[in-house]
Amino acid sequence: MKHGRPVSPLLAVECHIHLRLRVGEDDDLIAFLNTLPARRRASTIKSALRNGGMGFGLTNDDSSDDDLISAIDDFLK
Repeated sequence: MKHGRPVSPLLAVECHIHLRLRVGEDDDLIAFLNTLPARRRASTIKSALRNGGMGFGLTNDDSSDDDLISAIDDFLK
């Protein structure tokens, strides 16, 4: 009898991520990760990324906040 997860027929892509979290600056993330069993960290991080942490659709233009406020003001007039 085999133990563990069955082999998936899907192609897997390995992505190794190294984080350096700083005490005093990243305390919330450190505390969050410390609540997770090591075997659940990857799935929890994937879930967090899927729920808004990836920033898809964000543009990196050079518009300033003043330009944005002006455009909103013009739109509302």
